[in-house]
Amino acid sequence: MPVVLPEQGRSGTVGEPPINLDWIAKDPDIDLPVYIIVSGPRDGSSHDLRGLHWRLSWQVARDKWRYVHIVEHWRDHQRAPNPRYVYWGALTQSSGHSTSKLTKVLVGVMSLATRKSIEQLALEVPVMWPDGTWNCQNWILDLLTRMHRAGIISQRRWEEVVGAAHNGQEQLSYGNIVP
Repeated sequence: MPVVLPEQGRSGTVGEPPINLDWIAKDPDIDLPVYIIVSGPRDGSSHDLRGLHWRLSWQVARDKWRYVHIVEHWRDHQRAPNPRYVYWGALTQSSGHSTSKLTKVLVGVMSLATRKSIEQLALEVPVMWPDGTWNCQNWILDLLTRMHRAGIISQRRWEEVVGAAHNGQEQLSYGNIVP
Protein backbone atom coordinates (compact mmCIF):
# COMPACT_ATOMS: atom_id res chain seq x y z
CA MET A 1 0.00 0.00 0.00
CA PRO A 2 1.46 3.39 -0.98
CA VAL A 3 2.50 5.71 1.85
CA VAL A 4 1.34 9.34 1.76
CA LEU A 5 4.06 11.99 2.08
CA PRO A 6 3.23 14.83 4.50
CA GLU A 7 2.33 18.20 3.00
CA GLN A 8 2.19 16.75 -0.53
CA GLY A 9 5.92 16.00 -0.39
CA ARG A 10 6.96 19.50 0.77
CA SER A 11 7.75 18.50 4.36
CA GLY A 12 11.50 18.15 4.83
CA THR A 13 12.49 19.35 1.38
CA VAL A 14 15.77 21.16 0.89
CA GLY A 15 15.95 24.19 -1.38
CA GLU A 16 13.39 26.59 -2.73
CA PRO A 17 10.22 25.78 -4.67
CA PRO A 18 10.12 26.57 -8.39
CA ILE A 19 9.70 30.23 -9.32
CA ASN A 20 6.06 31.27 -9.69
CA LEU A 21 5.43 34.02 -12.23
CA ASP A 22 1.80 34.61 -11.27
CA TRP A 23 2.73 38.16 -10.26
CA ILE A 24 3.66 38.86 -13.91
CA ALA A 25 0.95 36.84 -15.65
CA LYS A 26 -2.26 36.67 -13.61
CA ASP A 27 -4.83 34.01 -14.46
CA PRO A 28 -7.33 36.11 -16.46
CA ASP A 29 -11.05 36.25 -15.68
CA ILE A 30 -12.04 34.70 -19.01
CA ASP A 31 -12.90 31.20 -20.18
CA LEU A 32 -9.76 29.31 -21.19
CA PRO A 33 -9.05 25.84 -22.59
CA VAL A 34 -7.64 23.53 -19.92
CA TYR A 35 -5.41 20.69 -21.09
CA ILE A 36 -3.51 17.70 -19.90
CA ILE A 37 -0.10 18.24 -21.44
CA VAL A 38 1.75 14.99 -22.13
CA SER A 39 5.52 15.10 -22.48
CA GLY A 40 8.33 12.59 -22.75
CA PRO A 41 11.59 12.52 -20.79
CA ARG A 42 13.63 15.73 -20.97
CA ASP A 43 16.67 13.88 -22.23
CA GLY A 44 14.74 12.42 -25.18
CA SER A 45 15.48 8.87 -24.09
CA SER A 46 13.14 6.06 -24.98
CA HIS A 47 10.26 5.53 -22.61
CA ASP A 48 7.09 3.60 -22.15
CA LEU A 49 3.65 5.10 -21.55
CA ARG A 50 4.25 5.20 -17.77
CA GLY A 51 7.35 7.32 -18.41
CA LEU A 52 5.33 10.19 -19.87
CA HIS A 53 4.82 13.27 -17.70
CA TRP A 54 1.25 14.54 -17.31
CA ARG A 55 0.31 18.01 -16.09
CA LEU A 56 -2.92 19.96 -16.06
CA SER A 57 -2.31 23.33 -17.72
CA TRP A 58 -3.81 26.43 -19.28
CA GLN A 59 -2.19 29.37 -21.03
CA VAL A 60 -2.59 32.61 -19.07
CA ALA A 61 -0.50 34.91 -21.32
CA ARG A 62 1.86 34.72 -24.26
CA ASP A 63 4.53 32.14 -23.34
CA LYS A 64 3.10 31.79 -19.80
CA TRP A 65 1.23 28.71 -18.63
CA ARG A 66 -0.40 27.82 -15.33
CA TYR A 67 0.66 24.30 -14.31
CA VAL A 68 -1.01 21.99 -11.82
CA HIS A 69 1.26 18.96 -11.42
CA ILE A 70 3.77 17.20 -9.24
CA VAL A 71 7.47 17.47 -9.97
CA GLU A 72 10.44 15.33 -9.09
CA HIS A 73 12.53 17.04 -6.41
CA TRP A 74 16.10 15.97 -5.65
CA ARG A 75 18.66 17.83 -3.59
CA ASP A 76 21.94 16.97 -1.92
CA HIS A 77 21.48 16.51 1.83
CA GLN A 78 17.71 16.09 1.62
CA ARG A 79 16.38 13.39 3.88
CA ALA A 80 14.55 10.42 2.40
CA PRO A 81 12.88 10.02 0.12
CA ASN A 82 15.34 11.63 -2.23
CA PRO A 83 14.32 12.11 -4.99
CA ARG A 84 10.64 12.52 -4.26
CA TYR A 85 7.56 13.93 -5.92
CA VAL A 86 6.33 17.30 -4.64
CA TYR A 87 3.23 19.36 -5.30
CA TRP A 88 4.22 22.99 -4.79
CA GLY A 89 0.78 24.33 -5.67
CA ALA A 90 -0.34 25.76 -8.99
CA LEU A 91 2.52 27.64 -10.64
CA THR A 92 2.67 30.08 -13.54
CA GLN A 93 5.85 29.55 -15.54
CA SER A 94 7.40 30.58 -18.83
CA SER A 95 7.08 28.14 -21.66
CA GLY A 96 9.34 27.87 -24.61
CA HIS A 97 8.69 26.87 -28.18
CA SER A 98 8.73 23.22 -27.12
CA THR A 99 5.37 23.54 -25.31
CA SER A 100 3.64 24.09 -28.65
CA LYS A 101 5.01 20.74 -29.85
CA LEU A 102 3.72 18.71 -26.90
CA THR A 103 0.50 16.74 -26.93
CA LYS A 104 -2.36 18.67 -25.38
CA VAL A 105 -5.49 16.76 -24.41
CA LEU A 106 -8.39 19.18 -24.07
CA VAL A 107 -10.19 18.68 -20.76
CA GLY A 108 -12.60 21.57 -21.37
CA VAL A 109 -13.00 25.32 -21.65
CA MET A 110 -13.33 26.63 -18.12
CA SER A 111 -14.01 29.86 -16.26
CA LEU A 112 -11.60 31.43 -13.80
CA ALA A 113 -13.84 30.29 -10.93
CA THR A 114 -13.68 26.69 -12.18
CA ARG A 115 -9.91 26.86 -12.60
CA LYS A 116 -9.60 28.18 -9.03
CA SER A 117 -11.77 25.24 -7.89
CA ILE A 118 -9.39 22.86 -9.66
CA GLU A 119 -6.44 24.47 -7.85
CA GLN A 120 -8.24 23.96 -4.53
CA LEU A 121 -9.01 20.32 -5.35
CA ALA A 122 -5.32 19.79 -6.21
CA LEU A 123 -4.37 20.83 -2.68
CA GLU A 124 -6.25 17.74 -1.44
CA VAL A 125 -4.61 15.18 -3.76
CA PRO A 126 -2.04 13.15 -1.82
CA VAL A 127 1.53 12.68 -3.00
CA MET A 128 2.92 9.21 -2.37
CA TRP A 129 6.29 7.92 -1.23
CA PRO A 130 8.17 6.90 -4.40
CA ASP A 131 7.85 3.17 -4.96
CA GLY A 132 8.63 2.75 -8.64
CA THR A 133 4.98 2.40 -9.66
CA TRP A 134 3.16 5.55 -8.47
CA ASN A 135 3.90 8.71 -10.48
CA CYS A 136 2.51 11.96 -11.91
CA GLN A 137 -0.06 10.06 -13.96
CA ASN A 138 -1.61 8.61 -10.79
CA TRP A 139 -1.70 12.09 -9.26
CA ILE A 140 -3.44 13.60 -12.31
CA LEU A 141 -5.89 10.66 -12.44
CA ASP A 142 -6.79 11.34 -8.80
CA LEU A 143 -7.26 15.06 -9.56
CA LEU A 144 -9.44 14.28 -12.61
CA THR A 145 -11.55 11.95 -10.46
CA ARG A 146 -12.04 14.71 -7.91
CA MET A 147 -12.97 17.09 -10.74
CA HIS A 148 -15.59 14.58 -11.90
CA ARG A 149 -16.99 14.17 -8.37
CA ALA A 150 -17.18 17.97 -8.06
CA GLY A 151 -19.19 18.17 -11.29
CA ILE A 152 -16.44 19.93 -13.25
CA ILE A 153 -16.17 17.18 -15.89
CA SER A 154 -18.54 14.37 -16.84
CA GLN A 155 -17.73 10.67 -16.56
CA ARG A 156 -17.65 10.47 -20.35
CA ARG A 157 -15.19 13.37 -20.58
CA TRP A 158 -13.07 11.77 -17.84
CA GLU A 159 -12.87 8.57 -19.90
CA GLU A 160 -12.07 10.45 -23.14
CA VAL A 161 -9.35 12.57 -21.53
CA VAL A 162 -7.70 9.65 -19.73
CA GLY A 163 -7.80 7.50 -22.88
CA ALA A 164 -6.25 10.25 -24.99
CA ALA A 165 -3.56 11.00 -22.38
CA HIS A 166 -2.68 7.31 -22.16
CA ASN A 167 -2.21 7.34 -25.93
CA GLY A 168 -0.05 10.45 -25.71
CA GLN A 169 3.09 8.64 -26.79
CA GLU A 170 1.72 8.14 -30.29
CA GLN A 171 0.80 11.83 -30.45
CA LEU A 172 4.07 13.28 -29.13
CA SER A 173 5.84 13.49 -32.45
CA TYR A 174 2.98 15.46 -34.00
CA GLY A 175 2.35 18.17 -31.40
CA ASN A 176 -1.38 17.53 -31.59
CA ILE A 177 -4.25 18.95 -29.67
CA VAL A 178 -6.54 16.04 -28.91
CA PRO A 179 -10.19 17.15 -28.69
